[in-house]
Amino acid sequence: MSTGRTTISCRAFALCGVLLACVATRSAGADKPLPPKLPLAAFWSVDLGAEASAPPVSDGDRVFVALKSAHLIARSVTDGHELWRIAKDVTVPMAADAGLVFVSAGEAVEAVRGGDGGNAWMAPRIKTVAPLLTGAGWVIAVTDAEVIAIRSTDGEVVWRHAAGGVHLSPAIDRDRVIVGADDGRVLALTLASGAVAWEKFVPGGVTALAAHNGLAYVGAGDKVLYCLDGRNGDTKWTFPIRSVATGHIAVDDERVYFGALDNVIRGLDRSSGNQRWQASVRRRATAGVVVVGHIVFVPVAGSELVMIYDKDGRLSGNIRLPGEIAPDVPPDIRETPAGPNIFVVTGGLSNEWRLTYIAPVAESTIIPLSEMTTMPGLEVLTDPVAEPIGKVLGLLVLDDPTLQPASLLTWPVFLTDPPLVPLTTIPGIQLRPLSTQLPIRRGA
Repeated sequence: MSTGRTTISCRAFALCGVLLACVATRSAGADKPLPPKLPLAAFWSVDLGAEASAPPVSDGDRVFVALKSAHLIARSVTDGHELWRIAKDVTVPMAADAGLVFVSAGEAVEAVRGGDGGNAWMAPRIKTVAPLLTGAGWVIAVTDAEVIAIRSTDGEVVWRHAAGGVHLSPAIDRDRVIVGADDGRVLALTLASGAVAWEKFVPGGVTALAAHNGLAYVGAGDKVLYCLDGRNGDTKWTFPIRSVATGHIAVDDERVYFGALDNVIRGLDRSSGNQRWQASVRRRATAGVVVVGHIVFVPVAGSELVMIYDKDGRLSGNIRLPGEIAPDVPPDIRETPAGPNIFVVTGGLSNEWRLTYIAPVAESTIIPLSEMTTMPGLEVLTDPVAEPIGKVLGLLVLDDPTLQPASLLTWPVFLTDPPLVPLTTIPGIQLRPLSTQLPIRRGA
């Protein structure tokens, strides 16, 4: 009897072990981060005809570019053709949301309809000195002396708060607007009313700023990154950089990413401030970093866009651009259900200003040979499609000529080869742009 009970217990124990192993496997799979949606390729690139005066912004269907010729243009995301053009002298970075593009031109903040370029509303007597910010139904504008909250639907100025020396774009997080000033003041204003929630001071002035999920991240002139509690401004942690953080700070649910004047990109645990990785880039990351789809994009001085894997800081490749990125015209990089969408203006010393659209390429995309204008080069990878040999080779199969009745033969008999059929297609070939990410070798 004891033997029977032992056998049942062993079987039950083994079954539990198998179930636990399955659960652990599923849990590990669930915790594994999704891979980046690569490869990325340029879908189109168009000549702008003039230098850009502000970074491009997109609303998903259109991309908007302000030119130094005092024009604002909209182009289709599908193929880059121009949709409309209006006279507008824009010199401050714009923002787009809910079918509107918000611009600062002259001494007014305006909302332009993305569909036709018509004016939706205008808030006069506001001359901005920092990039416009939109979100949660608001447009936040900064002047030499004030932070101003404008309702995005109708242009009504809801509140103003005195704050001078602010030149960085503010950050919206939950019910707060976080503002950083040149003298080191960090101000949290209540989004609905403009009332001061808290105020903090960092040494050396604010050089970079971001806020996400209840925490504010402040780069300071004393070469330290500060993490502040969004509720009361208390310091959660600090990270000594030994260089000045500059440009856009990117944050996701796990890490905070930033660049500094030492040409190093760092990824820190957003809750504790522990450094997870660092990666050096050859050129200065003038505009900071953006994280989209598990890739940290780093616009650098030159004609390339550096990509770093967000988990461990490994280089994920470089995107070659048709020209140099201007330091004050960083690309617009945003996440879509299909993956990263990138709109970048290049020109630089060549003065050949172009707008290029870069997006993921589906692995199953097949390009018919008849539609190609040039033969593929280094940027195209060919993969054969597994098909039956008779279907793939088709007319290339050599066989005997058709037998003719003896009555049709003439004398003398000439033996000739069957007629040659011109090769017009190459069946079974799939063409797709070459991935910028090297394949992982087995056993590496």
